[in-house]
Amino acid sequence: MKKIYSIFLLTIITVCMKATSYTVTISGFSYSPATLTVTVGDVVTIAANPNHPLVEVSQTTWNASGTTSLSTGFGVKNSNHTFTISTATDIYYVCQNHASMGMKGQIIVSTVGIKEQNDVIGNISVFPNPAKDKFSIKFNSSESGNITAKLYSICGQEVESLMVNKEFNAGVSTLIFDLKNDIPAGVYFLQLNYNTKKVVKKIIID
Repeated sequence: MKKIYSIFLLTIITVCMKATSYTVTISGFSYSPATLTVTVGDVVTIAANPNHPLVEVSQTTWNASGTTSLSTGFGVKNSNHTFTISTATDIYYVCQNHASMGMKGQIIVSTVGIKEQNDVIGNISVFPNPAKDKFSIKFNSSESGNITAKLYSICGQEVESLMVNKEFNAGVSTLIFDLKNDIPAGVYFLQLNYNTKKVVKKIIID
């Protein structure tokens, strides 16, 4: 049985060795920078003190310059708050005392590594998805050629080379891939180099 998702999440943070640290400071009644773009695995410190308590809010509350704490957020902080970006979810925060004066900031979290592409090659399906010990891909090609398949983490690191230059004939082809037992459960990207083209599909491993 593969490792649980929480362990996989820690693995993501560990393998993303290019993680960067950022600090958001307080300048008068504003945050600097007010907008920060980061990626999963980066470390962020946001300044806070009793005069400028920090609170994470929803985007709706942020747009309205409100101060209602987001129930799933980091709550209210009266001292500098440091945390690691663990999901590709944007973060909105305000000064609890001065949000109405425009003292608020946002952290835009971009995805890392490979993004899923669905429009490069048509008629490709991955099943079952979620997968456990094995999965298959099915595609329809008007020409013969070669295909290479590799599995990547959401950090863009190669996890496993599944197939290299496998020949296929024109028409409908189905390829079966066996997964190694030491691949943790979680979200991955399957990259297929198909003749001179490429397609990336998201796959979940249980």
